[in-house]
Amino acid sequence: MKPDFSFDCHVHFGQYHHLYYQPSLVVKALHKSGVRRAWVSSTTACIAPDSHEEAQYLSCHIDEEMQEALEEANGLKMTLVPLYWAVPERYCNLDKVDGSLYAGFKIHPKIGEWGGKTGNHLLHEICDCASRNRFPILLHTGVDAVDSPSRFERSFAAFPNVTFVLAHCRNAVEIVRLFGKYENLLGDTAFCPAESYREICRAGFQPRMLWGTDFPIPHWYERTDDAVTLSVLTKNYRKILHRFKSLS
Repeated sequence: MKPDFSFDCHVHFGQYHHLYYQPSLVVKALHKSGVRRAWVSSTTACIAPDSHEEAQYLSCHIDEEMQEALEEANGLKMTLVPLYWAVPERYCNLDKVDGSLYAGFKIHPKIGEWGGKTGNHLLHEICDCASRNRFPILLHTGVDAVDSPSRFERSFAAFPNVTFVLAHCRNAVEIVRLFGKYENLLGDTAFCPAESYREICRAGFQPRMLWGTDFPIPHWYERTDDAVTLSVLTKNYRKILHRFKSLS
């Protein structure tokens, strides 16, 4: 069974290093590429503010980006699930997620300190909120100890009705172990190494894998000086799709 390419569970917009990906352009590129449903979050959340005032400004700006994306999607009859990108150092209450603008969470363990008192408290509140509202949590995984999916295993066990999507599925051995142990875990294909994807499929977990692209971040990694236009973004998305389909 192939992933559903009309649903992309891992999409971003906003500021990423020196480039800015306009929310409305990203949504239009998704639509042109056949996507009709997506989970979206803003990489602007990765900016480290220098003051409380700047943190508040960033928070409002990210909300405005999300509103722009939702309005564009509504006009195109697309469905977006806005994910709140939580960062411990900018922690505040989760009222905006608990029944307001956002309907899920993004956690990146390498952005912010998730091992301290504040991080642990925020993680528990996120899982509790997700459990009450049946919201998904998109969790970045990697090969280092700080972003190993095993680091969050206690949360997987404590909140069995929360769907955790292990972005990138790194590494495959650990992902297979966790999939076998917890039914509330899914993975995505974003930047997932080809052999890792095949290993997960061989273990019988292909149905757990969602189509995810990390779009438009692959465009940034091409190190091009192209202006971020609709045609460039659409071409890049279709390139990602072609590369994945060539795996099988």
